[in-house]
Amino acid sequence: MVEIYDHTGAAVKHGRARVNGIRMHYVTAGEGEPLLLLHGTPKTHYYWYRLIPLLTPHFRVVAPDLRGFGDTDKPPAEEGYDSLTTATDVAELMTALGHERFHLHGEDRGAEFAYALAASRPERVKTLSFCEMLLSGQGLEEWSNFTPEKVSSQFRMDGVWLWHIPFFWIPHLPEMLIAGRERAFWEFWIKAETWNPNAITDEAISEWIARLSAPGGLRGCLETYRAGLKNARINEELIKTKLTLPIMTIGAPEFFGTLVRDQMERVSQGVTRSEVFEECGHSLALEAPERLARALTEFMLDR
Repeated sequence: MVEIYDHTGAAVKHGRARVNGIRMHYVTAGEGEPLLLLHGTPKTHYYWYRLIPLLTPHFRVVAPDLRGFGDTDKPPAEEGYDSLTTATDVAELMTALGHERFHLHGEDRGAEFAYALAASRPERVKTLSFCEMLLSGQGLEEWSNFTPEKVSSQFRMDGVWLWHIPFFWIPHLPEMLIAGRERAFWEFWIKAETWNPNAITDEAISEWIARLSAPGGLRGCLETYRAGLKNARINEELIKTKLTLPIMTIGAPEFFGTLVRDQMERVSQGVTRSEVFEECGHSLALEAPERLARALTEFMLDR
C-alpha cells in the first residue's frame, strides 16, 4: 500500500472500524472541522493523496475505503451495495470516530453516496460538496442511452455518454472480460475521462489495480453499479424532501460539466456555490487538487 502524508509530512493514520456489519478501512489526518471524503469508482482512499495535505491545515479529514473497495469488506451482493447502505456505513464510522456533525465531499459514485447520507441524515451534515456525478433515476441513466445525440455529446462538451453503466450492471460478464486485464481496462477507462491523462500516475493506477485484483475486488466494485436500479428507487423517495443545507457543486467540461449544478438544483432548495473547473476532467482531486482544496476550504469554513 502506498502511503499518504499530511501538510507536515506526517503519514496519515490508518484504522479499522466495525460498522453496519462490515469491517471498514479508513485513514485520518489533520485537525479542525471534520470532513468526510467519499471516493468514486474504481478508486480507494488513495484517490485523495494530493488533496489531503492541502486540507489538513484546516480540517480533520476522514477518508474511508467504501464498501466493496480497497481494504474494506466486500460482502455478498444480497447484503447490499446501495446508496443508503453505504450511507449507513460511513455515518456509523463518523459516530465511532466521535464526529456527530461533519462536512461532506463526494466525487463520482461517492457523490451519490454523499447525497444519500445528507438526505437521510440532514442533521449530521454541515455542508455537502457534490461533484462530478448525477443521481441514479434522476438523469444518470439517460446519458447511457445508445443514441446519436448521447454518443456524440462528449465531442460537443455538452454531455457525456455513460456506456459503462449497463455493461457493469450485467451479472458475471464484466468480471469474465476484465479479469486478467484489469490494468489495461481500468487505466484506459480512467484516463479517457481526464483532460490531462498524466494527472493519473502509474503509482495511483498500480495501487487501485492491486485492490481490484485482490479476492472480491472486481466484484465489489461492480456491485455498486448493480445497485443502480435500487438507488433510483431510493432517490425517488429522498427527493420528496428537498435538501436545505448548504451545497456546493463542481463539474468538469471533460465529463459532467454544468449537469452537476442542474442536478442539485432539482433536489435542493438551492446551491450556494457552483463551479465548472476549466481544463479538467472527471478526477477533480487529481487533476485540480489546489483548486478543489481552495473551493472546499472557502465553502465549508464559512459555515
